Amino acid sequence: MENEVTNVGFTVDAGLIQRLGYELVGRAETAVSELIKNSYDADATVVDVDFINAFTQGGSLIISDNGLGMTKQQLINGFMRISSTDKLHNPTSIRFNRTKAGKKGIGRFAAQRLGERLILVTQTKESTNAIQIEIDWDKYSIDKDITTITFPIRNIPKEKVEGTTIKIHGLREKWTEASIKRIYRYVLDLFQPDYLSERSKVDKLAIQNEETFKVNFNLVSNEGKRSFLNDQISVFDKSLAIFEGHVNKNHHGIITIKSESLDIDDTMEITYKNEENNYSALTDVYFKIHYFIYDRPMYYGDRISGPELKKIQELSKTASGVRLYRNGFRVLPYGEPKDDWTNIDKRWSTESGKINIPLNNQNLFGFVEIIDPTGNIFEETASREGLIENDAFNQLSSFINKSLIAARSRIAERIKVFKEKQNNDDFTQDSYTKDHTTQEMFIKLKNIIDGKYIQDAKTKNEEQDTDRDKKEGLEIIKKLENLIEEAGMLRVLAGLGLTIGEFTHEMKQFHSSVYSHISILNQLNLCNEAQEQINEIKTVFDNLFNYTDYFGTTISQNTNRKKTPVDLLAVLDRFKKTIKNDLEKNKINFKVDAFDFDVTTIPMHSSEWNSILYNLYTNSRKAIKRANVVGKILIEVGVEENNVFINFLDNGDGIPKENINRVFNAFFSTSTPASFDAPNEEQLIGTGLGLKIVKDIIVSYKGSICIIPSYEEYSTCFQIKIPKN
Repeated sequence: MENEVTNVGFTVDAGLIQRLGYELVGRAETAVSELIKNSYDADATVVDVDFINAFTQGGSLIISDNGLGMTKQQLINGFMRISSTDKLHNPTSIRFNRTKAGKKGIGRFAAQRLGERLILVTQTKESTNAIQIEIDWDKYSIDKDITTITFPIRNIPKEKVEGTTIKIHGLREKWTEASIKRIYRYVLDLFQPDYLSERSKVDKLAIQNEETFKVNFNLVSNEGKRSFLNDQISVFDKSLAIFEGHVNKNHHGIITIKSESLDIDDTMEITYKNEENNYSALTDVYFKIHYFIYDRPMYYGDRISGPELKKIQELSKTASGVRLYRNGFRVLPYGEPKDDWTNIDKRWSTESGKINIPLNNQNLFGFVEIIDPTGNIFEETASREGLIENDAFNQLSSFINKSLIAARSRIAERIKVFKEKQNNDDFTQDSYTKDHTTQEMFIKLKNIIDGKYIQDAKTKNEEQDTDRDKKEGLEIIKKLENLIEEAGMLRVLAGLGLTIGEFTHEMKQFHSSVYSHISILNQLNLCNEAQEQINEIKTVFDNLFNYTDYFGTTISQNTNRKKTPVDLLAVLDRFKKTIKNDLEKNKINFKVDAFDFDVTTIPMHSSEWNSILYNLYTNSRKAIKRANVVGKILIEVGVEENNVFINFLDNGDGIPKENINRVFNAFFSTSTPASFDAPNEEQLIGTGLGLKIVKDIIVSYKGSICIIPSYEEYSTCFQIKIPKN
């Protein structure tokens, strides 16, 4: 009949099994690991993996465990059911309460991926017999209904008390010893090396522990049976530094950097995109990364020898990187030799000329722990090779990347201090004021080379004079080398200065046009709401053009290399006008107290004071924002003996006592680094060079800058002294 309704359902072609095997399990390492995960889920403590005559195609692979085994019903409803739901309904194991590794029910396709034929033998402790099923994967050919293909289940004598043995015959690929070793190393890293969080301990997530779960790899051939042993050396107790971090329940990122030999024990907060943006998609994320610099055993003190460091460098070619563990199990391909999921190699290739401290995956041995039992946040792809790159994954990658960049800055700061100590330099404030200028060092070095010191010193032993001059010459050379290194860093900032110069020049052409349009809009009879918006727009452009004029003036002053005495009261007045709109926007009360009427410095570049004041102001603004208070900035200016002085005070979150002597060090910063793909000018913000540059400017004029005790409601006070005119 024409109106008869027929109900139909989907049917499945048997060829789907072949496609699932090859497409869901793309790599041999993944296939073997999936079968070993099944043994873990079955509460096995020992798994034997035997490759038999596997050097040629058609060999065999036998995986045998001492787990709980399966009953006939469990075999039918579990292993023989595609995408079974047992692990969803029973997420933890029966005996050891382990969190199970898989949930998609696709592990059996790993066997199809590896070989042509499967023999599975399993028995439970309570059973009197074992059960066996033999599957010929080639029977799943196209144009057949999958339900018409069946295989018999047989009862056979028990092979052991309990457990499962999977025999895969007719291996589809030949296996070399190198490829077997690669899988063995991967399986060793299959389980998280250590608990990073209290929750991972409570949830009993997978952990590599030979007492609870051991995997033995054997190669069987006509020559006999040979076992693979773990030949990896321990690197975790030899690292130069350890970086540990986490994102807590409030979505705040934290990192600690520790290095015994470099005397580092720092904690920093890491933000996502700006200081107000937390990692909203992340929680219960932990990482621990061991950091190495090769060919520099002197940085490690007596903790490692040169040959040991060479061995670790060789190991880094195959075993370094940041590995990712989800619910205790490793997720490929993250942390593999050519993988760069943290974008640290990409960033290092573009930044290697800015900070001369290496940071790429070969410098790192680490792992990241993410806990997501439901799989709703970090979901693996169907092939078990990678996570779906959603917002949570992108935030995780950004968090690790920014944490590593922040840690490198602290390492760079301490290594620079280490080098300076090696060069017998005292980088305290006193030594800066006594230090020679670059020009004086060149003159002294030239005199030594010309032999003038030797000729003039007639009353001393000539040989001693020569030794003294050689030593002094070497010290000058080392200082000049440091200056050359600093020049490389500053060259990048100079490039940014040129960009700003071009920008301010181009902005001038828009000035009259913008205000002309605003004037026309003001002449229209607009409603009050529209007029308020126009006024807001004018305020924004006032702020923008004030800043561009400020930077334009600074750059123009730099083009004139002639130095003139600087009236600090006039400089401060101009500076206050420049930042007026920014002060209003951030609700900061700004006050200048002048103790004298004539506060004039020795000849300087006026633009240098612009750099000094703007650096101090932006640091204060960030400190006030972190303190979450109504901002107050006070500048005291006056004359004291032969110096003019400025006291720059704010009521921000202050500077910890342990950091007071470090804030002027190159690369020391408390700011979160920019994202790896941020523009160059954004990446230069928060590099830890601001106060270093300020100090260099002041010291070059025989002045000083230091942090002194603040008073009343203020928390920080920078004091600057410069010789008066």
